[in-house]
Amino acid sequence: MKVIRFHAYGGPEVLRYEDTDIPTINADEVLVRVRSAGVSPFDAKVRQGRYKDFYGPLPHILGWDLSGDVFAVGPDVSLVRKGDAVFGYVDGHRMGGAYAEYAVLKKDEVVHKPPHVSYHEAAAVAMNGLTAWQALFDTAHLAKGQTVLIHAAAGGIGHLAVQFAKWKGAHVIGTASAKNRKFVLSLGADECIDYVTTPFESAVKDVDLVLDTIAGDTLKRSFSVVKKTGVVVTVVDFEGIKEASRYGVKGLTVFVKPNTKQLSEISHLMEQGKLKVQIEKVFPLQEARNAHVLCETGHGRGKIILTVP
Repeated sequence: MKVIRFHAYGGPEVLRYEDTDIPTINADEVLVRVRSAGVSPFDAKVRQGRYKDFYGPLPHILGWDLSGDVFAVGPDVSLVRKGDAVFGYVDGHRMGGAYAEYAVLKKDEVVHKPPHVSYHEAAAVAMNGLTAWQALFDTAHLAKGQTVLIHAAAGGIGHLAVQFAKWKGAHVIGTASAKNRKFVLSLGADECIDYVTTPFESAVKDVDLVLDTIAGDTLKRSFSVVKKTGVVVTVVDFEGIKEASRYGVKGLTVFVKPNTKQLSEISHLMEQGKLKVQIEKVFPLQEARNAHVLCETGHGRGKIILTVP
């Protein structure tokens, strides 16, 4: 099968389009003929070597969110069958493998793709949708009537979080560039702050929740806009969040986990037309380097996708 693989850590240039064997599956696994694979900032960090002590020896095939068609199932798998259109998220505790013609998921990582949802949309929502859902609901316990500030509200995670929070009945404030203001408001946000011209901490105060997808200075400045009973949740800065206690607020982290029940709920919202998934750009698998270059600009709208013919 064709894959994108890297044999050394570094920039996008280390990604190679090459051949390798189709993987075999265990009893509790599903082999998927990949149609679409998501590209995320996490992929770039792994490629750069930030987790090299975690994932073991090279070479590696990146990619943790994907959609496609079931090619084979192990004997312990009962919820999907060969030929089913599916999507899922590979647990981040092991190497993903989605930048390939075939990829392996555990039986508790994959669900059916709704008929009216495209492969691209399904791949785009798997990791990012679960991340936003688990941050807002499992971790922060966002409730109707609360106010939430979502950073990078036009981004892959942010644009889904805006819609989830509004669906829950929250008052939603997003930060985005001026060019993305209308887009963020169209998702249901009540307010959108241009982070280029307006320091958000001068425009927002006493929110119940901040969802951080940026890290660094943005996270640090977020501590001052939260109620003392509120919470800051980050999905990216596990060191910086430790400063929350200095400001007298609660700081929490999220490392996304596979969850088929949540994926099914997200899938249902998509099928009902209550969740829009934004695709920033689609690249052929062999152009993964270009996809990573775009991903690392950090100013996109929605999700970058690799298509596997």
